[in-house]
Amino acid sequence: MTEKQPDLGDPSLFSSTYVRLAALAVLGLLVSAPFVVHGSDSGLLSMFNAPLMWVDRDASARREFNEFIDLFGAHDMIVVTWQGCEVDDERLREAANAIEKVQSDRAASNQERLFNNVFSGKTLLDSLTSMPIDLSRQVALDRLNGVLVGQDDKTSGLVVELTEYGAVQRRETIPLIKQTITNAIGIPEDELIITGPAIDGMAIDDESSRSIQQYSIPSILISLVLCVVCLRSIWLTIPILAVGAWAQGFMLASVYYGGETMNAILIVLPALVFVLAVSVGIHLANYFLEEIDAGEGSNAPRRAIRKATGPCVLAALTTAIGLASLCISDVEPIRQFGFLGAIGVLVCVGLLFLMLPGFMVIWLKVSHGRYIPRTRHHSSGNADGASASDWLSFASVSGWIARYSLVIRTLCITAMIVCGFGLVRLRTTIDVVSLLSEDNRAVKDFHWVEENICPLVPIEVVIYFDRDSNVDPIDRLRIVAAIQNQISQIEVLEGTMSAVTFVPSFPRLTGLGSTIRKTVFLRQIDQSRDDLIESHFLAESERGDAWRISARVKGQAHFDYGQFLDRLQTEVDFVLSKAEEAGYHGISSSSTGVLVLVYRIQKMLLADLFYSFLTALALVAVVMMVALRSIPAGLLAMLPNVFPTLVLFGTMGWFEHAIDIGTVMTASVALGIAVDGTFHFLKWFIQSLNDGESKESAIKIAYERCGGALIQTTIICACGLMIYSFSGFLPVRHFSWILLMMLVAALFGDLVLLPALLAGKLGDLLGNVNPSSPDTTLPPASTELPK
Repeated sequence: MTEKQPDLGDPSLFSSTYVRLAALAVLGLLVSAPFVVHGSDSGLLSMFNAPLMWVDRDASARREFNEFIDLFGAHDMIVVTWQGCEVDDERLREAANAIEKVQSDRAASNQERLFNNVFSGKTLLDSLTSMPIDLSRQVALDRLNGVLVGQDDKTSGLVVELTEYGAVQRRETIPLIKQTITNAIGIPEDELIITGPAIDGMAIDDESSRSIQQYSIPSILISLVLCVVCLRSIWLTIPILAVGAWAQGFMLASVYYGGETMNAILIVLPALVFVLAVSVGIHLANYFLEEIDAGEGSNAPRRAIRKATGPCVLAALTTAIGLASLCISDVEPIRQFGFLGAIGVLVCVGLLFLMLPGFMVIWLKVSHGRYIPRTRHHSSGNADGASASDWLSFASVSGWIARYSLVIRTLCITAMIVCGFGLVRLRTTIDVVSLLSEDNRAVKDFHWVEENICPLVPIEVVIYFDRDSNVDPIDRLRIVAAIQNQISQIEVLEGTMSAVTFVPSFPRLTGLGSTIRKTVFLRQIDQSRDDLIESHFLAESERGDAWRISARVKGQAHFDYGQFLDRLQTEVDFVLSKAEEAGYHGISSSSTGVLVLVYRIQKMLLADLFYSFLTALALVAVVMMVALRSIPAGLLAMLPNVFPTLVLFGTMGWFEHAIDIGTVMTASVALGIAVDGTFHFLKWFIQSLNDGESKESAIKIAYERCGGALIQTTIICACGLMIYSFSGFLPVRHFSWILLMMLVAALFGDLVLLPALLAGKLGDLLGNVNPSSPDTTLPPASTELPK
């Protein structure tokens, strides 16, 4: 039988409503392009990553940290050193003096303070070995070991504590520190070894911005080539890639025009929205090509839009739900990610439905007489009728899945259960070494300082003595010293410093002359009080005196933060309980610092991953049940959509692979992507059942109708994302790999697990419900397009 040849339209098609709508959409993109470009560039320039600021101000951990800053003024610290820098190097004093002069000059000109305190191994050693402290050199070095002097008792450096303003204005502060030290001691800036949270944050800013600037255009070009190859039409590719590219800029511009600051979490949003736009566009284009293959000709755009509206809108809605579920997060950037992502998906779908039909009409005109319909394998009889010659055809694959559907269902569900137990072993990380590649200069300097001088991740313990406390000054120091000594026993803690570090050794307060020794020591403490306040290890407040114990943990150390913080609190409470037994009262404590907030954020990330996914799952399940008009069918149809997240995240849990900020959002996103393919497959399956086909035949038809589009979408999006795997910003690199694997797993779920379910109970349920589909009632093929 001769295959029906397509009627490829006439010139009047250019006056159709579809073309006019497409022209308006293109005009809108062109008009908005300058604003989008400006907004995206400005958004990238506003990049500022400070995980401490991601926690809500009313969170207890953030309140305690803010109280600590108010008391002691200490925020981020920057460590500066160089090869061959030793504790007796006079250049350390010169560098410290130069920084202090900059501070005094700024104060004289009424400029905001950038630095809170400046000290070096040299200045600390001199202070400890001179009057009134007058320690021996070795005792002084022992006190400074792991604080600002290395294990060799030689290697040292300079510490600059930043004010909150100085930490926020790090692009002004850091170059000023480098230039000042270079001018003072003559060491070139590129030979300085400089590290600290502000340095790490600026390196993250630069790498994350570079990821978008370097890889977004290659990603679009790769997707362009693959789209043309798969769709065989530049006219269908142009609107898909135009919307995708515009959407990337739109996401960045939305951050800027919304008055927000770009950060490491939002940086993966443009690539995600691009992938989702391409996915919807590929499906929509394939509906059109299906109609062309069927010989519908000039009526193909209208029929394609009628058939695609239901599944595409449902897929966009569920994807938006998956993203919007992140809005329940306690971490501000993740809330922004969810909200902006949901808006971006809906805007992209709207633009594609405005633009693509018009370009379909144009394509019909310009390709007149040159389009060759795609060939398909049509096996006679049931889905098992594929011959050996077409063993790779969709018909043969669908037949194979139908035959072994029970085995496939059993294996997949077993894998989901086993992997699901791995979810409880998931852990997160936002350490600097987890965000930047090892060849980054900031990471190299970070490692060098930790290996040769001191740990860099701070933990702060504050001991409060109320105004009505009955503890005298000497016993206050003794309690602080006891706590400092007690927490020093914790294995991962290296280097502690407190007011005890800067006072003479405790005198013997028993025996002959004890009263005199006590009186002298009290006078020394009283004389040192102003110095201790100036060095920010003692603070006065309405509550009373606050004594600071500053400890450091190696950022490269792998340990359970929760267990460490519990152990820390246990050791502090042990000493305080002994003080209470001795009759002292009015003493309390708190723990804060970067480590506490990092732990808090990591717990939030895991909670966000869990609760946002459950929220999205519940909402998408409701949409699925309503769409299929059956609760059991809707629940069964959700299995292929849960499959990617359970298998991948569960596997990462079993292998104890830490997930970072680039990975935590992909669970809800993967759900939306998987549901996209599920709706399209179910649409063709249900329509075939309504046409009187058997389950096996309906599966084969669904394979033939949308299997190619699903594979094309996966290939194009996966290859477009692969370019980001070269990024030096690890969250973007990990995001690309995880989302790529999610796409492949979602494809498996839609083309293997879903057909296996349809061959079983799910197919029976849909056959019994047999919901009417509004897009199966189409006008005759001769119906004209709207003019």
